[in-house]
Amino acid sequence: MDADAVRKTREHYNSHANNYADRSQALDARRQGAALPLKEFHNAIKRKMILRFAGGADSLLDFACGRGGDIHKWAAAKIKYVKGIDLSPGEIEEARRRFAEHIERRNPRQQGPLLEAEFVDSDQLGLSMWKEPQQYDAVTCMFAIHYFFVTERALDTFLHNVAINLKDGGYFFGTFPSGKRVQDTIHRFGSWPQYNAPMLQLQALWKGNVASFGCAYTCAIGDTVTQGVGATEGSYEYLVFNSTLIGVAAKHGLKPVCDWGDPELDDCFDEADAQKPIKHFHPRFPSHSDRSLTYASALFAAFAFQKSGTEQQHRSAGNQSSQKEVVRSGAADAHERKRRREDSKDAGPSQTTKSAAELDAGDWGNAEGAKGLKEAGKAASAAYKRPKPREARTTDAREKDG
Repeated sequence: MDADAVRKTREHYNSHANNYADRSQALDARRQGAALPLKEFHNAIKRKMILRFAGGADSLLDFACGRGGDIHKWAAAKIKYVKGIDLSPGEIEEARRRFAEHIERRNPRQQGPLLEAEFVDSDQLGLSMWKEPQQYDAVTCMFAIHYFFVTERALDTFLHNVAINLKDGGYFFGTFPSGKRVQDTIHRFGSWPQYNAPMLQLQALWKGNVASFGCAYTCAIGDTVTQGVGATEGSYEYLVFNSTLIGVAAKHGLKPVCDWGDPELDDCFDEADAQKPIKHFHPRFPSHSDRSLTYASALFAAFAFQKSGTEQQHRSAGNQSSQKEVVRSGAADAHERKRRREDSKDAGPSQTTKSAAELDAGDWGNAEGAKGLKEAGKAASAAYKRPKPREARTTDAREKDG
């Protein structure tokens, strides 16, 4: 991340670090919040992913840990030690407070190893090498990897840091807003360059055609940490395209895992993604929830990579030609041009050359979904027709916002 991106992101999340005077006030606000279905669903996905890819692990490294809202998930997954890193000092302070509270409240009769955790603030994850004294069994980055798409160098440096801190055979997993769905929502269903609905506001900040890196936008989902506070207009983010993420990760020995081997986890995502490396969220919220909350959740996707080989088998971030930003296409080599063509397919055309039905059939499930997105808040659509699974357990009210 460059200095300006770091400043904007830190400013936004510091504003959300601790908005309530005490814990009971925060819990009351959460239970009454309009985004509760989204938070419960997103937390359920994270809980299942942590259990699937890090359950029983000796160690886990959480890049962009936020306020420590996953503490209870780590404990439930029987992880022994977690180190959380975030660029927001305010959020790290809150994470430390929450972990201290977790220690006070845990059952002294609990058998087995107890969770140990520490939290540090740093803005260097996308700027320079970050090498821990030890390698970890798993690395996570929940709802944050999009911030590193500011430049190719930032993403390359970040994934280098993931790889050098991850044991061979270990998993790197997380979640992010799909660049294609963000772009399509603004371009086709909003009033360019904005999409405004009761629970979701998007504002495109890029100019011209989309590129693999540096396409900024703001996202504000009501009643979550992305919502604007004070001078901030929402979370300042960058479009993420699947082929770019997979391609850069591969240079560091991180290979996508397509079959997650967990039917309950698979049921959280679009059925068409069952054997794909990137899996899009498939929310099913109560009928009384605002429809735009469903569309906000459906923007997101999940990934899992497994490390193969050693970092020495891959080029270090410091001397890779990929430090050049892809947006400077005139300097890109044939490999980069090929990847840009793949990103173009991933992102879709910059103009509305496809019908809403064609778009929807390719990415949103069916034509009714596209119609419903455009008419958010109106009559119910038939966007999601898969059978409803058995209910996931209720989210702990102490867990963090999606």
